[in-house]
Amino acid sequence: MRFTGAIKARRNSWSASASRSPCLPDGVRDVTNRFFSSLAIRNIRSNSQLYIPYGISAVAVIAMFYMMMSLIGNDFVQGRSSTLPSLFAFGALVIGVFSAIFILYTNSFLIKRRLKEFGLYGVLGLERKHIIKILFFETLFTGAASIVLGLLAGQIFGRLVFMLLNYLMRLPGEITYTSSLSAAAAVLALFTIIFAAAFLYNLLRFTIAKPVRLLKGGNEGEKEPKGSLLLFLLGLGLVGGGYWISLTIDNALDALVWFFGAVLLVIAGTYLLFMSGSIFVLKALKNNDRIYYRPGAFISISGMIYRMKQNAAGLANITVLACMVIIAVATTVALYAGAEETLNNRFPAENNWTVYGEEMSLEEVQALYEQALTELETEAAALDLEVVNLQSLRYQMLFGSLNGTAFEIMDSGFTGSLPLFTQIMPLEDYNRMNGTSHTLAEGEMLVNHSAGPYEKGELEVGGKVYSTQPADSLEGEVDQGITETMTLVVADLAEIDAIMSHYRENSPGAITDTLSFMLMWDTEGEEAQETAYVQRMEQVARYNYENISNYEGRERYRAEWYSTNGGFLFLGVFLGLLFTIGAMLITYFKQVSEGFDDRRKFQIMQKVGLDKDMIKDSTRHQLVWMFFLPLVTASVHVLFAYPIVRQLLLMFGITNEALWLWSLAGVIVAFALLYYLIYRITSRVYYRIVQ
Repeated sequence: MRFTGAIKARRNSWSASASRSPCLPDGVRDVTNRFFSSLAIRNIRSNSQLYIPYGISAVAVIAMFYMMMSLIGNDFVQGRSSTLPSLFAFGALVIGVFSAIFILYTNSFLIKRRLKEFGLYGVLGLERKHIIKILFFETLFTGAASIVLGLLAGQIFGRLVFMLLNYLMRLPGEITYTSSLSAAAAVLALFTIIFAAAFLYNLLRFTIAKPVRLLKGGNEGEKEPKGSLLLFLLGLGLVGGGYWISLTIDNALDALVWFFGAVLLVIAGTYLLFMSGSIFVLKALKNNDRIYYRPGAFISISGMIYRMKQNAAGLANITVLACMVIIAVATTVALYAGAEETLNNRFPAENNWTVYGEEMSLEEVQALYEQALTELETEAAALDLEVVNLQSLRYQMLFGSLNGTAFEIMDSGFTGSLPLFTQIMPLEDYNRMNGTSHTLAEGEMLVNHSAGPYEKGELEVGGKVYSTQPADSLEGEVDQGITETMTLVVADLAEIDAIMSHYRENSPGAITDTLSFMLMWDTEGEEAQETAYVQRMEQVARYNYENISNYEGRERYRAEWYSTNGGFLFLGVFLGLLFTIGAMLITYFKQVSEGFDDRRKFQIMQKVGLDKDMIKDSTRHQLVWMFFLPLVTASVHVLFAYPIVRQLLLMFGITNEALWLWSLAGVIVAFALLYYLIYRITSRVYYRIVQ
């Protein structure tokens, strides 16, 4: 009553001042602004149950955005790798977009709970312009405090984040963490715009509503919702379409093309199923007398219908965020955990040298091959190193397609799908690589196809029909599933030359590669000498074989590989944490909102004679369904996304399916435990509000 009296006294004082002068003096204006600002602070304190989680979450996303922006501008990151700045820029973009959606979405929860309060102000005599001032000061204080505390948190935790990044990237020297004025300016600009947009939304929501409707603002949405069979079927169709794309994709390039389309279909279908499909199913249960007219089911189904109308979008948001967390973290964990295996697949030996015999005859390529073997031995001997495990392979690449039992070479006018990548090699090299002793008669070849054993018995290549036998893949060769491949093993290099002569004479527009050879070997000796050897071989490849060779040392590439994979893991965990914060806050506000809505319903049900334990038990069942429905739905989405994500991982060299499955299972279990903890905490908040 004292507070109400104070407002009335102030209002009378403003009216008297306004009647004496068309403009308020500066002193009066200062007093009124101080009053409204103090009233705004009092409102924030009285609604601390809503504002504290909102503020903490805003501080967290601001700190994360600041740290990511600091990484982009860090001198060490800029000089270390060309990939990392782009990777962190993408992360900053995702965090910025998500922060805007996240703050505006949670702000809508806040304003909905406050509408009744603003309506009461109007009844007590405050004008709209006065309430707008209160809204302005509330947004100003929460926004300014969040930005300042977010920058401080980013500065404090930034060093810990950089230490983690040093560890994940296995850097030889530490990334020095320094304050970034440009990052702080970006934070200030972006979040000023976001909080200004939140204020404009609150202003619009308040100004278009009538005082009577404002008084009912906390109780909106009481009409029984209607379920739509059409939208329910459309939602099923969209989700099913996304699942179908994932299940039918059989190569990595198609997965890259269709992945985001499948994601958009599943997201759209998820929203439709939660917002319309769930209500349609519940109303169908309600129309079933045998199910509905039982005490527990009666209360649960009726309550769920209203809950789904009020919270369907929030549940769909939680489902989408949960999918993002699981996929992002599981994928990047698999990438990092499989980094060593992928590195070894990418580089079968410590030294890997490929030479392309451009515009050379068979004899010239053979001479180049002998020269390269001599040079790698000579350079090793100069540094007292021993060459071991030397493997060599001469091959010819063709691009085309299979038409029955005929290989049709691709010409420059080819416009179809991806070609069949075909590698032809001599039997001598194949036997040496695989440790086998196959023999070939005249007109015979060995065939290995990535799609499965080639069992057609014959194959026409280069105008000649060969009798075929199935062959194993090369020892140590890993099929990454990116494109369809075929390996042909013929008697000798002369046979390869005859095939290529046929195509040069009869298919002048054919797209062919040149006869090439690949050398792979290890060295034994002191580490310093091995490092020097890699540097000397790089010079040999660059100057003696200019533009026709590619030399790569595994150890030289290792640092870059771990930098990239460590950056991916860091970004995945960072974004996973961001999405988890979003899911937690949406869950919390959903529970608080439901608590305030259900408090009056509890009282009504008790007054009409329903048992208190029955009401509580029914409500508990509803809460369990509302909490774990997003988790179960997200898990199903992830399981159906498994095939297409696995194809994408092949592009990064992750061929260990068990590793990906264990990563996925581990992240799902960890997120489920965290989600259960959120459920326990927010349920207690809900019961405290209701009781």
